[in-house]
Amino acid sequence: GSATPLAHMVRDLMIMKQHNVNTVRTSHYPNDPRFPGLCDEYGFYLIDEADLETHGAHASGDWDIFTREKAWQAAYIDRAARMFERDKNHACVLMWSVGNESGVGENHRKMSDYFHSRDPKCLVHSEDASRRNSDRLWQDLKGKTDEEIGTALECDYIDVESRMYPSPDEIRQTYFTRRVFTKPLFLCEYSHAMGNGPGCLKEYWDLIYSEDGFMGGCVWEFIDHSFAIGEYPLSDPHYTYGGDFGDTPHDGNFCVDGLVYPDRRPHTGLMEYKQVIKPFRVESFNAETGKLTVKNLRYFTDLSDLDFVWCVECNGETVASGRLCLPIEPQDTAEITIPADAWNLTGDRYVTLTAVQNTATAWGHVGFEVGFEQLAIPAERPVPVPVVDTLSPYAEITCTETLDTITVQTAATAYRIDRTTGLVTSICDNGHEMLATPIRPTVWRAPTDNDRNIRHQWQNSGFNDPQIKCYACAVAASDVASVTVRASLALVPVFRRPFLTMDVTYTVYAEGGLRIDMQAQVADHVPFLPRFGLEFLMPAESEYLSYFGRGPVESYRDKRHASRQGVFKTTVSDHFEHYVRPQENMAHADTRWMQVDSVAGHGLLAVSTGEDFSFNCSHFTPDYLTATGHDYELVPMKETCVNLDMIHSGIGSNSCGPGLHARWQLKEKELSFSIRLLPVFAGGSDPFNELGRA
Repeated sequence: GSATPLAHMVRDLMIMKQHNVNTVRTSHYPNDPRFPGLCDEYGFYLIDEADLETHGAHASGDWDIFTREKAWQAAYIDRAARMFERDKNHACVLMWSVGNESGVGENHRKMSDYFHSRDPKCLVHSEDASRRNSDRLWQDLKGKTDEEIGTALECDYIDVESRMYPSPDEIRQTYFTRRVFTKPLFLCEYSHAMGNGPGCLKEYWDLIYSEDGFMGGCVWEFIDHSFAIGEYPLSDPHYTYGGDFGDTPHDGNFCVDGLVYPDRRPHTGLMEYKQVIKPFRVESFNAETGKLTVKNLRYFTDLSDLDFVWCVECNGETVASGRLCLPIEPQDTAEITIPADAWNLTGDRYVTLTAVQNTATAWGHVGFEVGFEQLAIPAERPVPVPVVDTLSPYAEITCTETLDTITVQTAATAYRIDRTTGLVTSICDNGHEMLATPIRPTVWRAPTDNDRNIRHQWQNSGFNDPQIKCYACAVAASDVASVTVRASLALVPVFRRPFLTMDVTYTVYAEGGLRIDMQAQVADHVPFLPRFGLEFLMPAESEYLSYFGRGPVESYRDKRHASRQGVFKTTVSDHFEHYVRPQENMAHADTRWMQVDSVAGHGLLAVSTGEDFSFNCSHFTPDYLTATGHDYELVPMKETCVNLDMIHSGIGSNSCGPGLHARWQLKEKELSFSIRLLPVFAGGSDPFNELGRA
């Protein structure tokens, strides 16, 4: 049978150390007997969990039956004793767990009694008892005084409160507003790391750091569980999941829920986690003086093993940098000053403070990055100005209308709008067509694993396949500087009411470029939207991507801490996150501009007209990703799919965790989005100059 080699255990722990993880829960059984020794050596806390789960009993209607019945008591105590006696001398063991999801009853008490009889000061954990008590707080204990509630909720055989997947709001309300629980809180599972996720990590850690009674928690879970198939050696493994072999029953891809891929490549979720739990944070920043206050979040060691590298960037280029050592004592702070002469610039400016190792460890070389924080230097954004005052002497514009189309011709570019659909169907620059499909409004994204619950409401509302209804499309204004076309559109599911209506304004400028303004109203009868923006295909060979936004990894409203603001360049083919089950990926929040072009330099530049936007760019459409079950089944198209969005809803962790917090939902009923598109030829446009003219 299969067994885990020691080298694989070491590899996994090194990956955890590289991402600032310091705790392992051995769910749902004691690990290999060599594993606690590695945790001793490398410095991990261990929650040692007994080999016990009675999840199947829940289907019988009595989850507690085995844990309550005395006939099973000896078997329960045997599992506690074997684990304790094997691992009792390991310094890494922080807590002993009586098991996982096995109900509540006297047999758990007997296991706890055994642990305490062997080590009176040990900590014993049982999530089942804590969950049952938290439910009672809001159900059968309503109307009781806090003193009465505290007495009723006291469970004398557990030493910590332990929960799975409560939301930060529930934690705050249950444990730190009423304060009827007297024991520290530990989240033995939270933040389900399935597919594109988890989001909302920082909300948990802001609460953990703010409450002394909140110990921390364990993300579920470390690795995507998948069986690889393919030709040996597996140079191109095809990752599979439940149901792929005719097996039944199965859980589909529900076990593909880790922070790393099956081959241990880190997910962007692990990169996000690393930044959220890094061992320092910037407490304050004075942009006028350049002073930063840095806090050491460690409890036992100073920061003398780290160097802090700082840099100031303007419009994505480094203009000043330096390096210093901050041997800050545990839980203490220190103030540093970055030279103020770096501030005397105009543009998008950021300070990035990066901690790197100054000594080698088993998991990282000298210079290995431990974490970073990026801070915006406040400045006035470029003010949108009309183009009429800056006309080139060569600028010219004409407008031609037929029954079906409106064509606006500038000196170099022709823009065609279909009057029957109200959509831009062609942007032809110097004979080169930039569009392979019309520019369509959209709200659909390929559902993430964490959208698995809400996706049914989205699909039932018709978000995934609406028709575009055009009520009117006509030229509204025309002069020597610009032509304005207005269209009234709606997104309408078949045989149902529209879920979104909008007024769209297209403005073509004589000196170049198309501005699209959308004012939309969302119907009251539909759930929050996945996204709101525009989608179109660009022709084959539109392969080269550059952008100024959050990168190089994906970023969303609630999953953005592993990314940083800057200028990034890549290819469309490489700009894709290959989750085992295809889904929404590689959006970039806070984008000021993005550009896609061919090797010859023909392409499109999208520029913010004020508010930042989000974008995706790949050789797969959201519809294709939605319909495809495995990454290895994806066949990239030659065209490039571009999504330009006002915003995305957040990611969350609702594949198993709480629903997406309202703060991260795109639930507004009035939406406004504006973007400017400019044809580019051989890189002729300067995005930062265009920002001032947008």
